[in-house]
Amino acid sequence: MRKRFLSAEQQLKRYKRKFRITVSLFMLFVALTAVFIYMNYDYLAFKYFIAQHYCYTDALDQIFREEIREDVNGKYYSYFDNMVISVVTRRIRETNNDRYTYLYIPEQYKRKFEVEKEEAAQSEIKELNDKTIYMRITNFSKYTQKFLADNAKLLDHYPYLIIDLRDNGGGDIDAMSKMSGLFLPKGAVVSRDDMRFIDWTYKAGRGKKLNFEKIIILQNGETASASESFIAALKDNLDNVLLIGTRTFGKGIGQFTLPLRRGYAVKATILEWYTPGGVNIHGKGISPDIEYDRDDIIEFALKQIQ
Repeated sequence: MRKRFLSAEQQLKRYKRKFRITVSLFMLFVALTAVFIYMNYDYLAFKYFIAQHYCYTDALDQIFREEIREDVNGKYYSYFDNMVISVVTRRIRETNNDRYTYLYIPEQYKRKFEVEKEEAAQSEIKELNDKTIYMRITNFSKYTQKFLADNAKLLDHYPYLIIDLRDNGGGDIDAMSKMSGLFLPKGAVVSRDDMRFIDWTYKAGRGKKLNFEKIIILQNGETASASESFIAALKDNLDNVLLIGTRTFGKGIGQFTLPLRRGYAVKATILEWYTPGGVNIHGKGISPDIEYDRDDIIEFALKQIQ
């Protein structure tokens, strides 16, 4: 294929077009930067004014240590945003009794992922008899999602399943949605998130991979958040689910964690979630079909199958 050569005039037009595009993009960047500075002028001015000029540095040192648990060694400007986020989230907690909105300091944020993995490692599966298998899920995360996927074939050999969600405080909503989707028909509603500007509905994706004649879910007062969403997804969509235990915690709100610089992160409540039946369980929880609060609950559940 012969290469097309441009004339000097055509090359000049191309360079002019590229130049105009480059200049336009640069001007757009300058304009957006100017708008950003204008919209945030008061905060940026205050940040510089206090961080660089406030003379009582002992007071600043104390505030930074109390809020972000760190001696910043005079680097007030660098850590100013983290301190302000800590103050604002603390005031939100105090005003709205929202204990789920706060600033992670780097050590806490790192530990969060370690705990999630350690917690997930406690999940287990064991055969109770030749027809019944027991599965304990300790949280909802990428680890328990993999745990369930890896054991799907084993689970599918049994007609009866007991899922233990006692003391499961929840976790990642995406992992929960994918995990519940293994039990639900394609397109079934898992849950709906109601946010300030948009609503989002989670639906089962590929359809059922696991079929059981009966599913029993064990729950208690520490079964919360994504665990409650999982329970509602199965209970509202399937007619073979039995809930045994006590009323669940009742956390019908959800949070998002935003990573920040230097290992910090901020977590904030951004949504209310609703069951497939359109119910928000916040402060109410999910009642069991059979109230039972004794140590032999697994044996009791097994009797309900037999």
